[in-house]
Amino acid sequence: MTDTAKKFSFKRYFKETKAELKKVSWPSRKEVLQHTEVVLISIIIIGLALWLVDLAFGKVLSIFLTK
Repeated sequence: MTDTAKKFSFKRYFKETKAELKKVSWPSRKEVLQHTEVVLISIIIIGLALWLVDLAFGKVLSIFLTK
């Protein structure tokens, strides 16, 4: 039998998963907070920009529809 055709084993799966998680470079609390801050600020800025574009298109559309 080839390696890819071996029978699935939960024990082996969790053992290999645990070994892989030990190799992960986890971010510090400070890094997580900084990245979260960047994401939230980006969402707010993009949300405001989309709201302004929607508002502008709404005004232009209402001008065309009232004529």
